[in-house]
Amino acid sequence: MVTLALSRVEVAVALFWLVVLAACQQAEPTATPAPAAATMQTETAVLPTVDLAAILPTQTPTPAPLPVVPNAPAPDMPEPAVPTMPSEPRATEPSETTSAVPVFTAPTCFSTYTLVGSFTTLGADLLPGVPFLQTWRVRNDGTCAWDVGAVWLFTGGEQLGGPDLVALPPAGLGQTVDVNVALVAPAAPGVYIGFWQPQMADGLLLQPPSAVTINVVQPQITNTPVATAVIPVATATAVPPTATAAPTFTGWRGEYFNNQTLSGQPVLIRDDPEINFNWGTSSPGSGLQNGNFSVRWTRSIIVPGGEYRFLARSNDGVRVWVNGALLFDEWQSGQNATFQSEISLQPGQLLNVRVEYYHATGLAGVHVWAEPQAKYPQWRGSYLADPNLQGQPVLIRNDQDINFDWSTGAPASGMPANNFSVIWIRTLPFNSSGYRFNALVDDGMRLYVDGALVIDAWQDGTVRQVSGTITLVAGQHDVTVVYYERLDVAQIRIWWEQVNGFE
Repeated sequence: MVTLALSRVEVAVALFWLVVLAACQQAEPTATPAPAAATMQTETAVLPTVDLAAILPTQTPTPAPLPVVPNAPAPDMPEPAVPTMPSEPRATEPSETTSAVPVFTAPTCFSTYTLVGSFTTLGADLLPGVPFLQTWRVRNDGTCAWDVGAVWLFTGGEQLGGPDLVALPPAGLGQTVDVNVALVAPAAPGVYIGFWQPQMADGLLLQPPSAVTINVVQPQITNTPVATAVIPVATATAVPPTATAAPTFTGWRGEYFNNQTLSGQPVLIRDDPEINFNWGTSSPGSGLQNGNFSVRWTRSIIVPGGEYRFLARSNDGVRVWVNGALLFDEWQSGQNATFQSEISLQPGQLLNVRVEYYHATGLAGVHVWAEPQAKYPQWRGSYLADPNLQGQPVLIRNDQDINFDWSTGAPASGMPANNFSVIWIRTLPFNSSGYRFNALVDDGMRLYVDGALVIDAWQDGTVRQVSGTITLVAGQHDVTVVYYERLDVAQIRIWWEQVNGFE
């Protein structure tokens, strides 16, 4: 019995040493024998590989730990782990966030303009119902180009039969364009002013408004039987049958003779746009000799009423008639002498003008023209019983200065003490310089130079001083001041000063 028990102990001890020897062999670097491989499979199968793979997507926001996954057996990798990776959803979230950024970015360009000049084809004095073309010359001083969709928009005052808007010509940066608007003079006499502004395609209205100012004069039909008789006297007996095209003459009808006495048949008949010639020692036209010739010019025109000065500069003799009245008769040889005569004309009156000239020898030349004399030598003030510059003037007068303090009274007889407006216009000489225009005003006023807005204080208010600056070139410039009074005190004063630079 003891022998058997010892044998069992010996057997157990032997087995123990066999296990120890096997473990020692496993720790040595060998070429992966089969028992070791089986032991590794048994040990790795016990590790929680599946749980680690499932935890990776939720603990790490980036796919960087993914290289660990291949160390786990492929069958144990959970399939849902791949689509739940946040790579694609997180890629779209930043794009949605950044898409709103352009809304808050600064604009890439801005729009502004400058009025370079304002022109009316027929001048500032017009007959009732006469169509005319108003031109504004404007420059794109912004950084945005004026594209299709930009318009020149009527924004206030008198529309003068014009459209609500016209297309604004396309203009690049710094480019100057002309905006032409067809208008019609109103039927009633008076001073009228309208305001227009450029509007961009996106609806932005550019400041300031630009103005057009006209004066409609009342035509007066006068009994001038002499006028109708002058035309046939000047042309009927001397024109050969080939001169039937006389009605097509748009300027002066010139009849040229090869003598100094306007005798016989004219050698040449032609349409002369103006009487302003300097022929020197040359012939004035085909078939005419260099000296000893004469010319008769005739024309029928309508001009605004007022005082006019007719002038002539001639080498040699010249004489001028208006509606049969001889203005001056200088029918003698002379060296480039100048003559003048003044005449008063009714508004809308038909004028038949005849000019005769002769040249003897030497240099030949003649210039005949007329200059309107200012009926309003200072400010022409048109006073309206309306605060919005509407309707016909109650009073038109010459104001020596715009310097009035009417307090609570009316500016003139027949005018209300409140809710009235005034338009002052004047042409003045300026040097080439900068100018600061100033106004002391209660209530509202605006000041324009050549149609460009310099001061804009068009709102109700107590007495206050306002100013604006502009740079002018040397020469004559049109200054327009518009003013309105609402209630209580009425006051306005205008003055200006030359400045070298602007603050």
